[in-house]
Amino acid sequence: MELWIRIGDEKLKLQGSFRKVMEDILTKSKNGKKIELLSFHTSQKERRRLKRELRANNKDIVETARAVVRWFYTRDFRSVKRRIKELKKRARYLSKGEYFYCSSALKEITDLENKLKDIEKKLRELKQR
Repeated sequence: MELWIRIGDEKLKLQGSFRKVMEDILTKSKNGKKIELLSFHTSQKERRRLKRELRANNKDIVETARAVVRWFYTRDFRSVKRRIKELKKRARYLSKGEYFYCSSALKEITDLENKLKDIEKKLRELKQR
């Protein structure tokens, strides 16, 4: 994705994935300056999503970026939770009434739970703004 914005008198070109560009807009908007969308070039699917979000947020690019980033984080959050659930279901076996987990699966579960905490933290930061 390639997106041109104006912050004050300065024109900037943001380039990269849809997610990265929207995150960059949020970081640039922390100054409190007004951000104006000049143009963008991207795939048809991303273009449609961006236009739909812009209409929903009254053409405010910062609110649009916040909504898109929140959607990406929520998607990641659900994906990680689903993966943890699958690992727990597959890795346990019953022996004399107790549950045991494979050590490699247990390590992966703890890594995913840490990733889940990071995503939750990012989501909370987005909601506080």
